[in-house]
Amino acid sequence: MAPKRDKDRRIISCLQCFRPQEMLPNHLLRVCMKDQTNEERNTEVERAKKSMKAWTLRGRTWDYNVMVKRYPDEASRQALLEDLREMHFLILNDPMEAQAESSHRPPGAAVETRNKRLAQPTLQDCQRVLRVSQADMLDIHRKLLDQQHVEEDQRTLFRYFCEAILVLRYFQRPEAVKAFKASDWINKRNVDGRIHMEVQSTKQSATFSLTEEDSAMLDAYFQKIRPGCLQDSVDDQGRFFLSKQGLPVGNVTSDLRRLHEQYELPKCSSQQARRAQSTMACSSSDEPADERRVRKQKRGRGAADQYDRDFGAFLLQFPATASSSPPTKKKRTAAGFPSDKVFYNRWRSMQFAKREEYLSSQCSRRPPTFSKVSLLIQKEGWTGNCPRPEDIVAKWRPVTRVQVESDPWIITKIQNQKWTGLALKDFGSKGQGVVATKAFAMGSIICDYHGKVITGAEGRKLVESIKGDTAYLFFFQAAGRDLCVDAETFPCECHPTENTMGRMINHSSKRANLRPVHCMMNFPEGQRDVILFQAKRDI
Repeated sequence: MAPKRDKDRRIISCLQCFRPQEMLPNHLLRVCMKDQTNEERNTEVERAKKSMKAWTLRGRTWDYNVMVKRYPDEASRQALLEDLREMHFLILNDPMEAQAESSHRPPGAAVETRNKRLAQPTLQDCQRVLRVSQADMLDIHRKLLDQQHVEEDQRTLFRYFCEAILVLRYFQRPEAVKAFKASDWINKRNVDGRIHMEVQSTKQSATFSLTEEDSAMLDAYFQKIRPGCLQDSVDDQGRFFLSKQGLPVGNVTSDLRRLHEQYELPKCSSQQARRAQSTMACSSSDEPADERRVRKQKRGRGAADQYDRDFGAFLLQFPATASSSPPTKKKRTAAGFPSDKVFYNRWRSMQFAKREEYLSSQCSRRPPTFSKVSLLIQKEGWTGNCPRPEDIVAKWRPVTRVQVESDPWIITKIQNQKWTGLALKDFGSKGQGVVATKAFAMGSIICDYHGKVITGAEGRKLVESIKGDTAYLFFFQAAGRDLCVDAETFPCECHPTENTMGRMINHSSKRANLRPVHCMMNFPEGQRDVILFQAKRDI
């Protein structure tokens, strides 16, 4: 009996999601065109087949002689050749390894020059891991924004990528990345479409400006991954990059090495990246500024980098904000951009994410209702390209500690002590206690334990001086400091006429429905230690 042969699965790329598929009809039926008719799916299959055939005839073959004219810079051309060979493209007139340099040089000199070039990687070599890993990172980024499950190792890999952005693309030293704090990110500024950052490390300060795309990557880590690393029993020192145990990242260089190992690429250090960047800057410093700018525009670093640069210019011309109007085809072509919808669709995706973020921020303290989200959308006047109210309600999550520390509503409540939904009740022999007069969702901030923050030693002396069993003192540790909130001194100096609620909450050792959370609240006059009570479950 003849052995059973495997079916011939011809790989055809889907033109909807741009991913190769073994069974394109089944893929369209289940994923990309599940809501369309069979005729529309069959038409799409034929279009994909024609596109694949056209690419096989023309797109897969590259002529080295044409590349020499199009990419005069040898380092860029060699990097492109290496990438094309790895992806099994066909190279016409491909030079031999020994003939990569000029033919008039002796063989020994050619090998020596080549080894020297390999020993000193170019800027394209240093940043190659960012290009190779970009597709995977964008996929993780999409899952994070869509609230989909992301594996722990993928979250760690995404952190490595964010660190690599700062080290390899913005040439920051590992010490500066390690010292990067969450407060530095909160205080970032948008300057002419660039996200301006200032980082203070123990050795030196660092200042750099991120593009909106790179800023979106770091913000996804900050909003979606970092909160899951925070642990009440671990001091994170306010650092931006945290390990999965909640500790500050200790060795950025090792994280960079692990990212290269994941994609089987040669290791590149921050020192090599800075040296390559300075070498490129020096090599072009003798040219006039106008000629250097024109040469850089012609040279580029590949199709992906040119695409990102063009889209950056598109965003400068048409900023993607929650309230901006989409650029029409007439405006796009008048500004010198392509008439197709590639940039337009990407622009709409960015605006959609910002509108979703805005709606979620307006409902940060308690779960939103369908009617409230609908009213917010109606108030903004959004008739298209905005999230559905039911999606915002389904994606709602309690606020993170970092969000709490800068929340203007919570800061105002701490200042005026007008917490809503709370009342005092007399429990007879047990004394007075606080009860809820409205529903609180799990994760909601109920109130603060209000009082003057003193040292732990001062608090213990105060306990010894108090006659009786009751002492309204709250001891806690923060960043290696032994502190205490003095609510025993009543009324407090800042609210002489107010009965602060937090000090009256009864302690429960069995079924506590609140948990204390220490925060460094960002008040207008500066940061201050505050103890907040957060709901552990629905109340």
